[in-house]
Amino acid sequence: MNYNEIPSLTKVKKAIEKFKNLDWPQYENEQDINKFVDDFSKIITAELGIFLNFLMPLKHSDFKFGIFRAREVDTFNDINLFTEHSYPPPSVTKFGRCNFPNHPVFYSSNNPVTALIEVVRNGNVAGKRFCISSWKISDPDETLIFENFLQSDLHPGNNFGILAKAAIEKIGEPFENTLSKAKKSAIIEFMKFVDTQFIDDQSYSFSAALAHRRLYANDNYSTDILLYPSVQSNKQGVNLAISPNFVDNHLQLQRCYIAELNHYDIGTGNFNMTFSKYGEVMKNKLIWKKLDPNDKDYQTYFKEDFQDFLNPEYKLDFLTKDTAANSR
Repeated sequence: MNYNEIPSLTKVKKAIEKFKNLDWPQYENEQDINKFVDDFSKIITAELGIFLNFLMPLKHSDFKFGIFRAREVDTFNDINLFTEHSYPPPSVTKFGRCNFPNHPVFYSSNNPVTALIEVVRNGNVAGKRFCISSWKISDPDETLIFENFLQSDLHPGNNFGILAKAAIEKIGEPFENTLSKAKKSAIIEFMKFVDTQFIDDQSYSFSAALAHRRLYANDNYSTDILLYPSVQSNKQGVNLAISPNFVDNHLQLQRCYIAELNHYDIGTGNFNMTFSKYGEVMKNKLIWKKLDPNDKDYQTYFKEDFQDFLNPEYKLDFLTKDTAANSR
């Protein structure tokens, strides 16, 4: 892409006003997904001439974000199978914010509490147990394609606001920093419009189209990990949508926690949880252990995985030999 292909700020603003008033296509079951996504893209390119993608190649070792999933314990067929903690098989995959039916993605969050809140949503959690899984990326010298959609109204407590600002500062790099201020502003306006769809789109057709065209792109620059704000956490946390192929080739289960959510305040982020046991991956097995005050491994893992929520006053109380309540 060259400098002249970037539309003017005036053109972008006019296009966005038109987009906001447009009755966008809504996906219906049995539609050709690739055609639907392609038609979606053509609506944008018809107005702007291009559809910008802001990709960030990263060494696996440079990807420092946590990766956590959560699932209600009663929904497992066999909790000891690693695949049951991963993305669902295509045959049972439903429509989601970043995927179409029968086209799974690996939904996860940057911290375990956000992952749990995404599963709990507004449901009744009394007496329900959840399994929170922690994952890591293998092959540190390999490179992944990362893409974030954070140019929206994030919660003041969302630390990823720094990443959002960094993306703005790096806009000119692909053009050897030759972009004018007006051109940069045009790109930023487009980014804000697109990124906001991951929050505002209630039907999922728009956000799923945006995600599918990148995670399922048939080229060497398809997105491996896509990041967007978590609506369920009031945009205090972020979610990750990860390509199934990347998961199969590079993602490894590390450990799991069995927990109950006693209290969560979406406004403050404060929570109270009860943990009953944890599982550690050892030699291709998930080995479960009851909680013990003398188990230094558990305390190390807990501090590592829940560090975003632990202030100097946090409590780790062992109520009995095999149950511990943890609260922020």
